[in-house]
Amino acid sequence: MLKDQNEIREKENHRVFKQLLNTFTEQQNTEIQTNEEEYAKNVQIIPKIFYNEFTKQLKVEFKIGDKQFYKIKNLPEFYERMLNKETYKYGNKLNLLHEEESFSKDSISILKFLLKYAEIMKYHNEVISEYNYYTKNFVPDSILISNTGLDDFFNSLEGKEVLFQKADKEKNIYFSKEEPNISFEIKQIDNKFKLTCNIDVFGYDILQGKEYLYLLLQNEIYRCTANFEETTLKMLEVLRKNYTNEIIMDEIELTSFFSIIAPKMESKIVSESLSNTIKEKCIPKKLGVKMYLDYDSHSNITAEVKFCYENQEINPFIKTTVNFARNIALENEALNSFLKTGFMLDKNNYRLVLADEEKIYSFLSEEIESYMKKYEILATDAFKKKQIHSFQMKTIGIKVENHLLEIDLSQIGIDLSDLNQVMQKYRLKKKFHRLKDGSYIKLEENENLQFLENLTFNLDINYSDWKSGFISMPSYRSLYLEKMLKNLKNVEIKTDKNYQTIINKLKENQDTANIEVPANLNAQMRLYQKVGYKWLKLLDQYEFGGILADDMGLRKNTSNACCYFRICK
Repeated sequence: MLKDQNEIREKENHRVFKQLLNTFTEQQNTEIQTNEEEYAKNVQIIPKIFYNEFTKQLKVEFKIGDKQFYKIKNLPEFYERMLNKETYKYGNKLNLLHEEESFSKDSISILKFLLKYAEIMKYHNEVISEYNYYTKNFVPDSILISNTGLDDFFNSLEGKEVLFQKADKEKNIYFSKEEPNISFEIKQIDNKFKLTCNIDVFGYDILQGKEYLYLLLQNEIYRCTANFEETTLKMLEVLRKNYTNEIIMDEIELTSFFSIIAPKMESKIVSESLSNTIKEKCIPKKLGVKMYLDYDSHSNITAEVKFCYENQEINPFIKTTVNFARNIALENEALNSFLKTGFMLDKNNYRLVLADEEKIYSFLSEEIESYMKKYEILATDAFKKKQIHSFQMKTIGIKVENHLLEIDLSQIGIDLSDLNQVMQKYRLKKKFHRLKDGSYIKLEENENLQFLENLTFNLDINYSDWKSGFISMPSYRSLYLEKMLKNLKNVEIKTDKNYQTIINKLKENQDTANIEVPANLNAQMRLYQKVGYKWLKLLDQYEFGGILADDMGLRKNTSNACCYFRICK
């Protein structure tokens, strides 16, 4: 019986092993067969765009192939094949291994676009199909381009041609990197002036992306820049909304056109056919801007503005009649920049005033640089004096008197009556402090101010008490003070002999190895008690003093021990 059971168990073991062997043999045969198959390489993806001119929507379908092309009939299914790197025959001439390496370099960007939106379609359809039986028969073979999708689609096809179908007509359109060549010409007809455009204002379409607008014009699609939207496109829209290809102007209107509109789009305006007389009269001369900066009695910045045309200067806040065309667009641009900075109009004096301290500091520290690049800046001596300064100490004096460090800060380069507010704002991490004379101290990243903050750390010192210019602190802080002084740059340090003697001694001997417990001490001291005694004795030698606490274990009530220490606060 036992023999029969062993035979049965042995046969079962052979059967399991044979099954295991066959499994791996089949896998190996499959891999060999797979490796022997030939897959298409350098496969191209060819999109085709369908445009609905009524809804202004784009729809895109895709074909793939190398010699013969096949439409992708199910985009979510194609996504799954790519996800799982499956093989699939689209026809006799396209056996495709679905991986990125199978596609041509030119097709990778559009492949990524396709996969991104096919994945969205896949999971969206799965959710919908759970609630609606009829959607299970829906097979998505195209992508309807959304606003966000339009930005992505343009990115994937920029610089390429794509087949485009509108109604029943097909053509190739080019996704252009350049701005469209659109211009507006002005011609004189008798005593009138006609503005026309070099394109049919009814022959373009606007497509809305998420981040950009797109112009579909003839055989190209363009991504519009912000400047194009604000200038050329606005001109086109005015013409189209008024169902006209031209605008007729008189001489006054032409002057306004060149003063307000043309400066924003000079490269788009063609006016060569106009006579020199008209150009001289209607087209503005080059604009220069001057700013005269000063401070008023309240330490506010004042700015007198002058608009300059050749040899003539105009105050924009005084109504002036001139016999030439002014560049109103650039004048307004300059005035808007002043308002953005925070300047306000002083009507009584026909000038601008900047009164807010935060905005004055921002103007002086940052914005004035950009102003100097654009405009001619002129400043009074008073204005130049009240600028932003970094707090830099000049001289610090240190001496030792009556076992105290006396620190002389009277020559640190600032009125000591301002110091309290300066340090308060520094502690609050403010950017600046305005001194009584109207100038500013920059408080950020200042090692001198950090020195003063560290100097008074853990000491009951009020900066408002520094009016005398002297502060006192215990002499035991000598090493701490010396270490901080080494980090100061460009500051003259004056010390007396007593202070220098203490520093030298401390540097020479900072341990207690040479201090012995008195031989006549009537006590058996433990090691930690000896260490404590030696440390306090060292403090006494430098006249630093020390404190005995109840839990130190140094038997402070023993007269023999107490006689060696100065007990101080």
